[in-house]
Amino acid sequence: MFVQRTLAAIALGIVALLPISARAASGASQEATFWRAVAGQDVEAAYQLIIDNHPAAVAALGDTAFTTALEAAHRQAAQRAVSVVDYAGYSATLAGFADALGDKHIWSRPTYVLDRPAWAGVLTSKRGNRWIVTDQVEDAPTALIGAELVGCDGMPAEAMAKRSLGQFRVDWSVGAQQIQASPWLLVDDHNPFVPRPRSCIFSLAGRTQTVDLRWSLIHREDLLERIKRASGSAAAGFGIHKVGAGFWISLGSLLDAAAPVVQNVERRSGEFRSAPFVVLDVRGNGGGSSIYGSRIAEAILGKAYVKAMLGDDAAQECDDVWRASPDNIAQLQSYLTELAPTRGAEFVRIVTRLLANAKAARAADRPWIIPDHCTSPTTPSRSAIAAPSPFKGKLLLLTDNRCFSSCLALTHDFRQLGAIQIGQTTDANTHYSEVCEILLPSGLSYFSTLQAFAPGTPRQLGPFVPTYAFDGDIADTPLVEKWALGIATDEKR
Repeated sequence: MFVQRTLAAIALGIVALLPISARAASGASQEATFWRAVAGQDVEAAYQLIIDNHPAAVAALGDTAFTTALEAAHRQAAQRAVSVVDYAGYSATLAGFADALGDKHIWSRPTYVLDRPAWAGVLTSKRGNRWIVTDQVEDAPTALIGAELVGCDGMPAEAMAKRSLGQFRVDWSVGAQQIQASPWLLVDDHNPFVPRPRSCIFSLAGRTQTVDLRWSLIHREDLLERIKRASGSAAAGFGIHKVGAGFWISLGSLLDAAAPVVQNVERRSGEFRSAPFVVLDVRGNGGGSSIYGSRIAEAILGKAYVKAMLGDDAAQECDDVWRASPDNIAQLQSYLTELAPTRGAEFVRIVTRLLANAKAARAADRPWIIPDHCTSPTTPSRSAIAAPSPFKGKLLLLTDNRCFSSCLALTHDFRQLGAIQIGQTTDANTHYSEVCEILLPSGLSYFSTLQAFAPGTPRQLGPFVPTYAFDGDIADTPLVEKWALGIATDEKR
């Protein structure tokens, strides 16, 4: 049974709990009344979750950009809720609210998904500033693979994407997220706030043609498999190999799988330091521990040089500052109750200390859990003469749109160390942390908030734009290697 039918049955069943005036309306009117009520109720619950628990919602922090965005997003979501008549509108309203807050860690996660969305028979991928057709239904009357989408219904493709994807799926100010969402441009999940395109103009081999779109339903599992391919997600993998006269280090994450690669670089540091170039490939890297990136930097560039350029990491440590709200305190308590048995003594010690500090802050009517230590960072020395690097070659950092979390910290540090960033623009992250999500009152969606922030750090890290941008298929490793080799050897790209 389709999700739509299931939810309609739920709506008509629950509507019996509404006032008599609502029950007296027709079935369709009853269902619309239900969805308006549910959407409005859940919007307010999501808003209150942020107000009560997010650090930036405290005026004393001074993040006026966030508080302004929050109030604007709340107003817009409340306005949309009034016009909601079905589950698709409800889901879009919550998604738009979360998206407008500009942080991927704040999300709306529906408990039901559309079983059969509609699609126009084509999927696009964003390559540079172009929207390229990279997938198409097999029996299409017009071959469009490789064509550029110019626009639809009189609206340029970029503006059309900003209106839809930029309001309900991604933070449009971050180019990496535009790439991630690009295959959804000509997919219709019945969002009532986004009109379905009827006719589009495509350009192929210097010729433009107008195509009337043929919309049809597609099973969600089949669509997601196609979208995965169209998104061009790359996977660097893990390992070391030679490319020309230089080295290529593949570091697909900063999790445990990175350890053997890092150890190998450290053992062979002499070889890397004498190489004419080294490429560090972090395509697909969503983060983990930034320590692995630091160790690779030290193995190639020398520990003294890295310390001179970046400062002493040990002197920059500072506990995250938690907001001392009742819900956040309850979250810390749940860590001890649910996670302690599998996390070990050190985890228990840290959380117990945080919980005690949280309760003390709450009792003293303070908004923050004061960190136990927060020392000032040392001032990095920019003098290469004071600590010259033993590596005299060219260091390239290959990134893609999936670089996130600790991968952003790695990118920041390697750029400071003189690496040339190539590939795609990275994603971006704020200095807010510690995600917590709740089930909204209707039971139809979860909504998340953040609970802490890192003091002394920039509000946002990234996006980082490469010196040399790759506008082809970033997942095509042989093509990417050939392109990177041209940059490494100063050949024509």
